[in-house]
Amino acid sequence: MFPLRTKCIGVVSIFSLVFILINPALSEMSISERSLPADTVIKDLFQPGAGLPVGKIHSLRGEAHIYHQDLSVGYRARTGLPLYRGDILQTLAKARVLCRLVDGSRLTLAPQTTLTIVQSNSNSARNSSLSFLNLQQGAIRFEVNANPQAAAFEFKVQAQDAFVLAKDANFIIKASASQTEINTFQKSRLEVTSLAEPEEIHFLSDYQRIIVKPHTLAPSVGAISSQEAEALMAEFRLVPEHIAFASDTISGRISDTTEETPPE
Repeated sequence: MFPLRTKCIGVVSIFSLVFILINPALSEMSISERSLPADTVIKDLFQPGAGLPVGKIHSLRGEAHIYHQDLSVGYRARTGLPLYRGDILQTLAKARVLCRLVDGSRLTLAPQTTLTIVQSNSNSARNSSLSFLNLQQGAIRFEVNANPQAAAFEFKVQAQDAFVLAKDANFIIKASASQTEINTFQKSRLEVTSLAEPEEIHFLSDYQRIIVKPHTLAPSVGAISSQEAEALMAEFRLVPEHIAFASDTISGRISDTTEETPPE
């Protein structure tokens, strides 16, 4: 379906190695709230990460923390703060965060979610972009829209039991210790690979669901109802639909937050 299809198996098989080699500090970044160092300090005064920003927090409800390379130091998330390569974004109970990456994708994190931005860059000279995210736990809604003029566009998510490739897609991933659930909405095209069966690729389109469990082969793809889709989208709503987000220097203007109408 995508030009990325032939890369999927190779990416999955070498994920752990690449995750370490890109930056040695990243090998220690798959964290949960329970695995943080006992002496972790959360600071209010934010210090930038290394390199250029790869994203920005646009909206926040509740409390969330940002970690750079040093897991013993975290920063209280606030609207407008930049995100950097290797950052870990963690939402606490009842918190939700909306952020945008330099490739134009929007991410809405549900409560008790831990996400690592392994990589996100956009090269205007080469007209290309690459984002690679690692969802350790929790749930995220992804809104991905590839630039039709882009020579190369890759958006990858490593979840608990599955690897996802997206180009144009609106979808949710929920990751727990027992399973990884993926739900799609309107205008979605995904390639999903179970880590237990890396040679088998599952294709998802509009309003479909796949549940991938550890050590379980051949997960099936099914449809979701309009009621299920509406309930899922409501879980990630931070602000009224008519509110638009302001422009920013990282990725330009964000359009109004809207929800599509699922099929009857």
